[in-house]
Amino acid sequence: MLKPKDIAIAKIVAHRVGNKNQGGRNFTSDTLLLLDEALEETLKNYFLKPFKQTAETYRFVHSVDMSYHSLNGIAKGIFEDDNTFLSGSVDVLNHLYEQSTHPQIKSGDLFVVLFDEIILEEEMVQALGIFKSERKDEFLTVSETENRVIVNSGEGISLKKLDKGCVILNYEAEDGYRIFSLDNNNYDTSYWKDQFLGIDFVQDQNYDTRSYIDMCKSFAEDVIREKSGRKDQIEFLSESVQYFDMNEKIVDSNFQEVLFETDDNLKQEFKDYKTKYEEDYGIEIPNEIPISKPVLRQQKRAIKNFIKLDTGIQVKLDFKDPESSRQYVEKGFDPDKGMHFYKVYYNEEV
Repeated sequence: MLKPKDIAIAKIVAHRVGNKNQGGRNFTSDTLLLLDEALEETLKNYFLKPFKQTAETYRFVHSVDMSYHSLNGIAKGIFEDDNTFLSGSVDVLNHLYEQSTHPQIKSGDLFVVLFDEIILEEEMVQALGIFKSERKDEFLTVSETENRVIVNSGEGISLKKLDKGCVILNYEAEDGYRIFSLDNNNYDTSYWKDQFLGIDFVQDQNYDTRSYIDMCKSFAEDVIREKSGRKDQIEFLSESVQYFDMNEKIVDSNFQEVLFETDDNLKQEFKDYKTKYEEDYGIEIPNEIPISKPVLRQQKRAIKNFIKLDTGIQVKLDFKDPESSRQYVEKGFDPDKGMHFYKVYYNEEV
């Protein structure tokens, strides 16, 4: 969704953030970074490429009032007057430091970036980027003298994977802006998204698609696997994915008819489970949802399609053809061995 080549860096500054819990200190820059064309392209790719496949958007939220939301106020000030960018970036640094209380949170390099020329819904908007780099890679530098080559080792920021980042788009400001976020470290899952950013999902078709698929995955785990085992769980998920692939929207009543055509009891269990799921998570899943294909692709990658056995053997089922596992894989119990088994039919090895 964010294409680095079409976006310009208007201003950028780098700071260092410490871990407050460990008595670490911040380092504050008092000047902006100056970039040549090559470095700008490198940094844009490093910052923005991880967001190219991002479908779901967030917005700032606050339990009392948005006037108390730190980052919302900082972003608003910068968007209204970009002369406050440098001082605003220090406010970002200090706010992040105050949330850095978990003992496993690492110090790191903090980049605050003002982006220009982002086209969104046929509007040209700015965006505020906040990126934290924690990991370091070793590298070698090679130089020449008159009669020999000199090799030195060093350590620097890894460009392979951004640790944490967010892009705050100057769009829908009255509703908490529109925000992309990622966190590739899981030592404290609430630190970045909840404590530092203070964001929640925007309830659009991306959110609704994810919610429905998550509910189906939970139903498969909590109900089908408990009753029938891992094979039936995978078959249900495979048939669900096939339904999502073949339709432009999820119609809940139709989904139930297709998936539970011959099993009224399971259909009723699904209805009851959906109601309880909505109550437990405080959400309402619509009965008709336009399917977000980017979210569907993300969710499909996260679904495991193998049966892991305690004998060290795994049975992998084809997600693209749920009927094949039903026809050619049988589950049984051998009383002589006192063990369960899977029997697999095939014509030849391929």
